[in-house]
Amino acid sequence: MPDDSHASVVAALERTVHRVLELLTAELADLGLTQGEVNALAQLDPRRGRTVAELQAATGQRASTLTGIVDRLERRGLVKRALNPRDRRSFRLTLTPEGKKARERVRRAFRDLDRRALAKVSDRSAKGFFETLEALDALHDSRSNSTIS
Repeated sequence: MPDDSHASVVAALERTVHRVLELLTAELADLGLTQGEVNALAQLDPRRGRTVAELQAATGQRASTLTGIVDRLERRGLVKRALNPRDRRSFRLTLTPEGKKARERVRRAFRDLDRRALAKVSDRSAKGFFETLEALDALHDSRSNSTIS
């Protein structure tokens, strides 16, 4: 726990997320992708793709935000959108060959940052960090479920 008795996990997470996004933006500058596009590419399965709903769950993006992201990725020739054969009301997103190359660059940048950061902490600390993220996700999920009822 930080020394400051008023330290906020949420504030620290916000600050760190912005710094990590700056690092990724610099590392991937030549791809010319927004942070949302990077996130979406990283979450697309190169073998089978995802439905828009699956991608929304994986990225945490709002549906309205994700629509614009997918539109831009499609215009750039990185993803293809096709009717979902299992549910013709939805679309399945797949990576194009160029999209697969961009995704691999993104995933490589993620792995490199993961490796560099995790090298500085114990396994126990890393496990605790992921448990904290899961707890924050659970708060969101319980809020979402209570507003649906």
